[in-house]
Amino acid sequence: MEFKFVSEVIELIQAGETVICCESPIQERKRLLYNIAQYCSSNNVKCHLWNLGQEIVKEAKCQFNNFECNINELVDYTPVEIKKTKDYFSIFQFWNNYQESGILVVENLYPWIGTNPPQETEFFIISEWIKSNLIHIAQNSDYSGNKCLIILGQKAELHPELAAEIPLIVHDLPDINEILDFLSESKFILPNSLNEQELITIARSCVGLYITDIAKGLRLIIKKHPQISNEKVVEYLLEYKIDLLNKLYEIEFIRPPKVPLGGLDLMQEAFKKFKRLLSPLAKAYKLKVPKGILLVGPPGTGKSHSAKVCSQVMGIPLILVDWGNFRGYGNEAERKLKDLLKLADKLNEVLLYFDDFDKGFAGDDDLGRRLAGQLLTWMQERTSDVIVIASANRMEWLPPELTRSGRFDYIYKVDLPNYGERHAIFKLHGARFDNRFRNGGDPYTKDEWRRLLKETHRCVGAEIQTIVERAAATTFYQMFPEDMSFPEDGNLPPLEISIATLLEERRQINPLAIREADKVESMRNKADLQGLPSSPLDESIYAIGNVDIFDN
Repeated sequence: MEFKFVSEVIELIQAGETVICCESPIQERKRLLYNIAQYCSSNNVKCHLWNLGQEIVKEAKCQFNNFECNINELVDYTPVEIKKTKDYFSIFQFWNNYQESGILVVENLYPWIGTNPPQETEFFIISEWIKSNLIHIAQNSDYSGNKCLIILGQKAELHPELAAEIPLIVHDLPDINEILDFLSESKFILPNSLNEQELITIARSCVGLYITDIAKGLRLIIKKHPQISNEKVVEYLLEYKIDLLNKLYEIEFIRPPKVPLGGLDLMQEAFKKFKRLLSPLAKAYKLKVPKGILLVGPPGTGKSHSAKVCSQVMGIPLILVDWGNFRGYGNEAERKLKDLLKLADKLNEVLLYFDDFDKGFAGDDDLGRRLAGQLLTWMQERTSDVIVIASANRMEWLPPELTRSGRFDYIYKVDLPNYGERHAIFKLHGARFDNRFRNGGDPYTKDEWRRLLKETHRCVGAEIQTIVERAAATTFYQMFPEDMSFPEDGNLPPLEISIATLLEERRQINPLAIREADKVESMRNKADLQGLPSSPLDESIYAIGNVDIFDN
């Protein structure tokens, strides 16, 4: 199957281009070589391959019966004896002297012809020498229609001197139609009993992967589970895709989770509205999901957890990224972000969550500004249904252009939980250990709750979680003061957390909002200036205004 990327390359060859630069992932290399060799075979011309690791020219021939490309050493080529660095690139001498029609695929050249090659003397001289050779070949009209040099690699960059002379084609992720074409022709991998709708379902689960990765994943799944059902193929493909994307992009890609959230009702209600904007009916009215949502507030208030809840409410996957990590990529930072945004666009309906967004701009350096500019341009111009969610502790660290309308359409203040929210958070975490909290159960009296909620004033959700977990561990120690074997009948005595244990664990921690009161209040006040409230007024029975002094 000839794919879109190869079609674009062949169109340029047929148009008379003598040098073409191609950016393609390493996993697609064999498939690309096969398609180019197939084109050469169909047009009765030779296809050659050279890379720095081989140091020799090889002839590539396609093998139609197994869709592979045989690469054999070219017998009439004698490599130059290596006396100096320039001799490693004697391939240019070979190609200048080559008298037949053909295509030469060259790998490993991009470090020398990029926008910022190293300035060491020898490297710089070789870089200039290679660029001069490429310009000579690109401008040599004698080559037109007969010979074409294809430069292949993963990270294609062209120096401005070459950019005007040499076209650059980027091998993008396949769209749903390309994947469907591949699956339709891949009966040697998939069962023949698949109907059209089942093919579409499988194709959708493959979006975000290159064709070679899809083929490899399907072969692994079918080999491991020969009698697998069509439904299981989709499930295993999703697992394979998530694992691969996490490795390739250094992200955390998760399906819509099932996570409880205590409080933040106003924000949850907004997420439900956003979900409706993904419907075909909303698109018919030319309505779109918001470009970005910014969550601002002190650490531990549940901003990251809120992103997972948004994924759950909207029923779309979530990509978790630590924005500060981009600074650690150095010169690769912009490329890493570019590749991630291209992946999100291809996945389309997905939440892209940048954690600790403000920390990426703390240094106020050139890299932070370039990354911000790249993200802003993408957010402004994108047409996909990707929703960007970012969390920040300090609004003042963010560039002003990031917080204006049209970028982050909604800014929510995620504040310290009120009395009613703390009550809900305690119950959520309590249910993990104490069966009395499950199915709406509540083992404590109102007076006990009021005492606990008063003592945990200014505690954030993360601190409440810690209190409950430590209280559960303490209760376990008290129940089993010595190591005991697991009961043979499998019946475990109930673990019941008391108010006294929770209060004792509370006394052993010093909440951030008390320990760093000035900093936390500064964060809250600045978030108040631009953020919408994420929680309604506390109208629970435990709200301060609802305390009845005569209630027994």
